[in-house]
Amino acid sequence: MNKRVLVVLFLLSFVFANAQIVKPFVGGGVYIHSDFEKTGFLSLRSGAEFNVSKYIKPEIEISGLLGSLESSSKLDANNVMIAEISRSVSAVNFSFCPKIILGNELVSYFEILPKYSISTIEAHKNSYSYNNTTGNLTSGKYEIAKEWSQSFGIGIGYSFNFSDEYSDSMSLILDLQNVDLGKPLNKLSPNANRVDTKWTFGLGLNYYFNFKSKKV
Repeated sequence: MNKRVLVVLFLLSFVFANAQIVKPFVGGGVYIHSDFEKTGFLSLRSGAEFNVSKYIKPEIEISGLLGSLESSSKLDANNVMIAEISRSVSAVNFSFCPKIILGNELVSYFEILPKYSISTIEAHKNSYSYNNTTGNLTSGKYEIAKEWSQSFGIGIGYSFNFSDEYSDSMSLILDLQNVDLGKPLNKLSPNANRVDTKWTFGLGLNYYFNFKSKKV
């Protein structure tokens, strides 16, 4: 199913890339969450905006989420590490956003970004044991867990054009995402503190391309 969705989305972007009604975009962002290394996880995305009307510009999007949790370790009575666990998680999201425009779209404007996503989420866990005398690795174990999910999120953006001649533009976005990366992570470590990434705030930007000059 993943491959079929990817093929359809990329074909749409290729066919309409030079049309006035469609603008491809790329973007990225950072979501804030204290359970992850550097207190957050990353997002990369690509898609297309469809110019349906002055106030409605729906978007289709493929995005990825990626993050690693803080490693945990176990020490013996002499404060020597005898065990270590590291976990990471990634997700691929297929999203639709009926973007709503507020303001004059020819200059700059605010936008409301409700988003529906179907996600495939994959978590990884590495467990290591060490000899408490030599410090050498004695055993290692690799585990993986997967989940499918559906979610709704919401964002607010501010978009502006770069020039009067061409309509390339950029949107700065405050996003509240609802993809729960914690489901497969919690499966791998049921006795650890539970991770929940629903309703996580993030900051990001999208860059929209248009290779045709504006109509005068």
